[in-house]
Amino acid sequence: MPPNILRRLPSSLKLLLTKNERPPPLSLLPEDILLETARHLPSVDLLSLALTNARFCGLFLPTLYSSVDLRCNAHCQYTLSFLLTHPHIARCIKSLTVRPNNEEWAQSAPQSSMREIESWVVVTIDQMAIHLVNLRTFIWDAKEFPKYDLVWQSLRASCPDLRHVGVTVGLGDFTFRSRKVMPTNSALFQFNDLLGFTLRVKQLVGSGLHPPFDELPQTLWDMLLNRCPNLQHLTIDTVNERYIDVRPLFQGRWPSLRHLTLGDFVLLDAFATVTVDPLQTSNGISNFLAYHQNLEHVALHQLEGWYFPLSLSLPPTALPNLKHFSSRFLMIRHVPNVLRLESLELMNHPHGMYRMAGALWAISQLPALSSLRIWIDCHDSGDADVKSEHVKYFADILVSAPGLRDLDISCSSDPTFSLPELSAALNTPHRLRSLAITQVKKASREGDMLKDATVLFRENATLKYLRLQDAVARWRQPRDLRLQKVATFEVIASPPVLAVQEVGLGRRGQRSCRVYRHVLKR
Repeated sequence: MPPNILRRLPSSLKLLLTKNERPPPLSLLPEDILLETARHLPSVDLLSLALTNARFCGLFLPTLYSSVDLRCNAHCQYTLSFLLTHPHIARCIKSLTVRPNNEEWAQSAPQSSMREIESWVVVTIDQMAIHLVNLRTFIWDAKEFPKYDLVWQSLRASCPDLRHVGVTVGLGDFTFRSRKVMPTNSALFQFNDLLGFTLRVKQLVGSGLHPPFDELPQTLWDMLLNRCPNLQHLTIDTVNERYIDVRPLFQGRWPSLRHLTLGDFVLLDAFATVTVDPLQTSNGISNFLAYHQNLEHVALHQLEGWYFPLSLSLPPTALPNLKHFSSRFLMIRHVPNVLRLESLELMNHPHGMYRMAGALWAISQLPALSSLRIWIDCHDSGDADVKSEHVKYFADILVSAPGLRDLDISCSSDPTFSLPELSAALNTPHRLRSLAITQVKKASREGDMLKDATVLFRENATLKYLRLQDAVARWRQPRDLRLQKVATFEVIASPPVLAVQEVGLGRRGQRSCRVYRHVLKR
């Protein structure tokens, strides 16, 4: 082919039309090196690499599909249908999470019936269970408990390595007359030797402030307390305060427990109306935490409930391996060994003028802190001059935690802050390598995420990863956050190139995704 014609062709076609005498060096690498490299690649880049030739496709397929998280109805329908007809790919899956009727995103288009889509998803999983021979983790994160209970028998029979199961219960699972939170005789409770269990309650149901409280099935407690002695991960959480008695949990003794998350349930014998606990009603949870010496991750998600501890009475030797803590900032003073704490989440309530001072104090007490998630809202301060507070809050966080590497800020203020305000705050000396910002969407920011990201990377040499999330409107509770657009940016090469992924909802409510590269000119 004449060289002048070749010069006019796109580079992708040149690779097909020119003869390459030697195979590319990458294909000559040993498989173990290629597989180790694949573990560190973003899924988009790994997919591109797998599509280059048949050998790579077969080699990287187990890595590509080892963890599958289906975050919307369309993803559930398309991917599960695909897996059902491609059993060799289903066999690669080790972790499967399905989220039909996910409320993380704003929805403006008509949706299929909630129960209809959830029924289709659970029946499809039951049909493909025979192919999920390598499945280790299955999480059902829907609006309600699966109505097709046989799915648990199918998974238990077909997935010998399944050791972590998760489920949600919703309003449709609540029996008002008998006050039953969820089905009591489900096959879910027949599992043995689980390493992880997750239960999320999504019931906006009013409960009485006095006993008798709503209860979880005794069959659930029997499974966890008597037949799962090696439990490592336990989550029992809720999207709102629910007076469900979870005190039987504190009878549990799991020497290998490393990850614990508790929502706003009944954890005490009496109202937690004071910071000090003169009646020692928190002994159950305190003794439980003191016993489990291997805990590394503890999250206590208090919202507005009356039976949640405001303080803890722990011995100095408790929680020696704690690395991550999520709760109200007031709890920090009751946790021993905080000098070793590496990660902190303050996401239960927004921090305005009155809460921010206490939060900054708590942050400043953690010299090893490298990761922080915090929710702020300047409107909570009652100050009319809202915009002036953002720069101060951001700068104060960086001053209080000079060793931060990863910072995630959710700001529900409306009006929100601008890019110049954020840039001004980042003039404070810092060592951030990743930054995540969630804020209320503004019309003026439409289409400017790439521009904002480019400015932030140019002005902050240590920054390698950035996530910008637009919320539809101000939110008052964590469960009310709805996203309109999410963009992630990662510096992946030298000279620097940004790997960009944008996910958003169009005007018709359809979800779109765009992946591209952008040269970063410093």
